[in-house]
Amino acid sequence: MTQSTHRVSNVLDDQNLIVREYLRVSLDRSGTGKSPDQQHDEITAEAHRRGWQVHSSYYRDDNRSASRYATRRREGFAQLIADLEEGKFEANLLAIWESSRGSRRTGEWIDLIDLCRDHGVQIWVLTHNRVYDPSNSRDRRSLREDASDAEYESDKTSERLQRDMRAAAKGGRPHGKNVYGYQRVYSVKPNGLRVLEKVVEHPDQAWVVKEAAAMVLAGRSYYDIAATLNEKNVPPRRPVREEHRKNLGWTAPAVKQMLTMPVYTGKRVHNPTEGETATYEGIWPPLINPEAWEKLQLAMGSRGFKSNNWPAKHLLSGIALCGECGARTRVGRQNGGVQKHDENGERLPRPRYHAYQCIGVPGRPGFHVSMREEHLDLIITELVQARLERPDFLATLGEQDEDVNAERNAVLEEIRGHQEWLDQVAMEAERRRDLRMLTEQRDLVEPKIEGARKKLELLAAADPLVLELAQSGRVREMWAEREESGDIVWQRHVIRELIVPRIHRVPPEAVGRKGPNPGRVTYDWR
Repeated sequence: MTQSTHRVSNVLDDQNLIVREYLRVSLDRSGTGKSPDQQHDEITAEAHRRGWQVHSSYYRDDNRSASRYATRRREGFAQLIADLEEGKFEANLLAIWESSRGSRRTGEWIDLIDLCRDHGVQIWVLTHNRVYDPSNSRDRRSLREDASDAEYESDKTSERLQRDMRAAAKGGRPHGKNVYGYQRVYSVKPNGLRVLEKVVEHPDQAWVVKEAAAMVLAGRSYYDIAATLNEKNVPPRRPVREEHRKNLGWTAPAVKQMLTMPVYTGKRVHNPTEGETATYEGIWPPLINPEAWEKLQLAMGSRGFKSNNWPAKHLLSGIALCGECGARTRVGRQNGGVQKHDENGERLPRPRYHAYQCIGVPGRPGFHVSMREEHLDLIITELVQARLERPDFLATLGEQDEDVNAERNAVLEEIRGHQEWLDQVAMEAERRRDLRMLTEQRDLVEPKIEGARKKLELLAAADPLVLELAQSGRVREMWAEREESGDIVWQRHVIRELIVPRIHRVPPEAVGRKGPNPGRVTYDWR
């Protein structure tokens, strides 16, 4: 028996062993998978049966995929890696329910194995009824084979889903959430499975789409259309779940966005990974006929919003939103400070300042928030510049559809693989003192990395102006140059492409506070 095998055997008999769990499950609509709670119950029950101590806290990721096609970060797994790297794991056995719960990416799984080996942590896979010692070559091979098998299954699943999506598109079947204006009709099979039978006009929504299109063709503004719908108490296209935003209603941008969706012509649009857009006849009826659709898009493309008809004077007017009702803000003047008197006792004009103010919702005017212009400008400008300077800017830019996200993650993995290879070559070249070996590999691999980065730029769908700024390496300098020249249109363009800022009320504890208050500002990245 080898020394490593003896070490595993001793651990299994050790009554003082501390177990810490990593629990994960992808979205399981069938309900047949093991939830993190079930995994926890089974792991802790078996650990107690063996006389092992279970750590009071665990790492957990709900509804998080571990494949290379995942689009959401696994916070629990990231914390596990960080704790192992920093020596804060506080246990000598990592427990997982099955190998694929750890990761379905071979490189990521190997990194975890190496960290466990370096810090003397063994890996207990409950479904294998086995503890693996990462410092044992046979155990390492078994764990690597599990990861390779899991990644292979993940790739097969992805390919099958892409085939199914292409087939569904060709058959004109819908994808994703139900579209406003339509209603899906399902039948229930004997086994309880719901099957989509057809898509029909929604009795309470289809008329809204048709009437809004007719009003645009009649020359009505988006704001006017939104106000009309709000006055008729028509529920908004997207339900608002936050209680403090129940009065949001329809807005001009919501009307415009709705009327640019080709689904209302009865078409199914599919964007395959090859980058070509295919259009098929949908199984739903058109709400806008093709002739009216062409006229509608022409009318919408030639008008734009009124605020774009003259040069903007303020950085965030029409961009910053009210955090209470969701309405856009415009700049107004407000009184500031105490009114003073001159030497003759005459009242002097009160000092005034510019502020971003809520304009209310179309058809439902009202005022909710206000914030000093220079304060909000300073907060948002710093956020935008800091994000543009991040090395992973392109990797975090925007949420694409499932196909694009899968390809983008694959490209990121390709770049990572190339860089890891060059790191290994550099170490070997240093060991051999052979600089030529490193140079040759760089000449071969760096063009591949550059090609992958170019592909990533296309997949990120970044605006050319934003892309140029991010790649310049001079984000703050270029911003300052534009500001000095008074090019506010350029600055507003960059901000619109990257961020949606929201202003909130002053909390009671901050009343009277001077200077910028970032706590009043929330935002969403585009």
